[in-house]
Amino acid sequence: MTATTIMERLKQETAHHHRQVEQNVYAKAMMDRTITMDQYREYLEKFYGFLKPLEEQAVRLPFWAETGLDMTVRGKASLLEQDLLSLGASEEQIRQLPRSTELPDISAPARLFGYMYVIEGSTNGGQILSKRLSQFLPIEAERGLQYFNAYGAETRIRWGEFMRLLQESIHAPEDHDIIVHTASETFRLLDQWINMAR
Repeated sequence: MTATTIMERLKQETAHHHRQVEQNVYAKAMMDRTITMDQYREYLEKFYGFLKPLEEQAVRLPFWAETGLDMTVRGKASLLEQDLLSLGASEEQIRQLPRSTELPDISAPARLFGYMYVIEGSTNGGQILSKRLSQFLPIEAERGLQYFNAYGAETRIRWGEFMRLLQESIHAPEDHDIIVHTASETFRLLDQWINMAR
């Protein structure tokens, strides 16, 4: 299999789960421009509660360094922290935010890349959302939109780098099934977490 084939599989076989995530109340409110600042902050808090424990787990994995995935570049929890601070949260409030305990299994390279496919892929849509949100909410790229505008003008470059790393790291055909499964599971668990009442 080529990298193109696995990327096609990921896109096709996770499409249902991807669409499902985009149907949550926050995402819909963003698209119809009815989301409030309180709801926006709550949405960012939800992402933080899902991503922070996974990022902490990822950097402790014995194979992490071999993947070439640099957390100083790929990490999103720190961007969420900056956004939440910009929106008035204190560091203590951020530390106290609920964290998901139902997380995708990232204990093997193929599993990690399946999870990262979802997170890295979301930066493409984030570009569209950041432009939209800045039109009707009092936020901008450096103040409240760092998560959705994670890579800014370098979004396509970062996505290309991620696809290259995936190709270089994952070779066994059976690992392709694992990547697709983990990506689907990441979408499902993220959707479940976002929709969970607080």
